[in-house]
Amino acid sequence: MNTRLAEPAAPPLAGYVAVILAVVIWGGWIVATRLAMLERHAPLDIALLRYATPAILFAPYWMRKGIFPKGEKPLLLIIMTLGWGGPFVLLISKGMQSVEASLFGPLVPGLLPMIVALWGYFAEGERIRRGRIVGLVFIAAAVALILVPATVEGDSNLLAGAPWLLTACLGWSAFTIAFRKTGLSGIEAAAYVCLYSTPVLIVAALFLGTELQTYPAREVAFQVAVQGFASGAVSVACFGYAVKALGLARASAFTSLVPVMSALGGWLLLGEVVGAAGWAAAFAACLGVLLVNRYAR
Repeated sequence: MNTRLAEPAAPPLAGYVAVILAVVIWGGWIVATRLAMLERHAPLDIALLRYATPAILFAPYWMRKGIFPKGEKPLLLIIMTLGWGGPFVLLISKGMQSVEASLFGPLVPGLLPMIVALWGYFAEGERIRRGRIVGLVFIAAAVALILVPATVEGDSNLLAGAPWLLTACLGWSAFTIAFRKTGLSGIEAAAYVCLYSTPVLIVAALFLGTELQTYPAREVAFQVAVQGFASGAVSVACFGYAVKALGLARASAFTSLVPVMSALGGWLLLGEVVGAAGWAAAFAACLGVLLVNRYAR
């Protein structure tokens, strides 16, 4: 996450364990969010659970640097919060009301490296190496394997949800680009995004209402555990540790597994019918993300 961290000479086993745990959590988060939408939970409620918990858990980080970290540009913090904060989960939840978890991977975590790479090329003059171009082709193929059949067959559910997910991916990409221009660590960035998102979501809930009080306690506890604790805090801490232990390149390579993890989770846990095109899209996205990250520099 933080490109300023140096590559270590001998990556320890603990770093691999940490990054694998982070990837498993991210895959579980996708499945849990889809399950919440199938159970008719409100996207705003899911966003509240996702950000309020880590805002508290990461309090030592934002308290140490202050509510407004010195030396950081306010515009970058705003972009980060809008891109990966409350609006991100609201968009994801809205999209997953009709898009299956198995199709989520190529459309969001799979497409993210392509958007960041294209921004770097057109806006910042970065050179795209040949191996990275091959990765971008695989990512484009993965997205096409999902959207083209849906368009031809008139899949109203996927076509209704895909724009929300693609918008969320644009926001996540904006966060990634802005974060690279800050001096924050990955955990610090997550801490501030959660800190700034939580009050806004609370105010939105006061005006728009919340249904959390009507949910069974076990469902609320499950979503708090998955959304807030595991995805919002543990995965961020694990990935941050992995970057320090393994280096950015090795740790980022494992994020390529997320599309396949989401497809497996949707198939095994939600009973989704993935199909040949769905599996091909998941594996193409996996290979594409791996190549893009491998040849990033």
